Amino acid sequence: MNSITRRLFSTSSRVCSESLPFDPSTPVPAQLLPRVLYRQVERRLSNVPRSGKQPEVVSLSNPFLLHRGVQRADSESSDEPRYHWRQPTISHRRQKQLLQYYSGVDLPASKLNPQGVAREVQWTDGTIVRWQGEVRVKEDAKKGVYAGRKRMFKGHRDERDKPQKEADRQTRLDGMEKRIAEWKKSKADEKARNRPSLPF
Repeated sequence: MNSITRRLFSTSSRVCSESLPFDPSTPVPAQLLPRVLYRQVERRLSNVPRSGKQPEVVSLSNPFLLHRGVQRADSESSDEPRYHWRQPTISHRRQKQLLQYYSGVDLPASKLNPQGVAREVQWTDGTIVRWQGEVRVKEDAKKGVYAGRKRMFKGHRDERDKPQKEADRQTRLDGMEKRIAEWKKSKADEKARNRPSLPF
């Protein structure tokens, strides 16, 4: 491990969490956090006004997730509102590195952390830190020219009329047997009417 990686992951009070029993309801001690995450929490807590209550609960944005910002000015022209998005404070590359050296149950939830749960963090002064943000699971998009488009291409006339034609064809097929029976009955009745009354 080089010096940069050592500074990124090492901490003077690091404790191996694998030997401790896992309980999702208990907060993660601050000593188990990676150094890069520990410093971010420390910097953010210094800017948060305190109420003086103990234990105090503070909500911080999850540094592993993408967060929605203010609404965009051009969202009025679209059908759905559009927003600015803030990138994760800790990049995906560093998240992968952290997962190699730290247990996923002690890190915030993210797409790269399958073991991530919404566990709180207990700071050194007793403050409880809660992570804000939800893991956005993107649905598997269908591949093709129409994938992810809000408005479809205009297409040819026969392509646009094809669904209606298929619906009309199916409607006619559903009543086909009844119409055939009525046609046969009408032909039989007409033949019976045209039959001469004399036997010769």
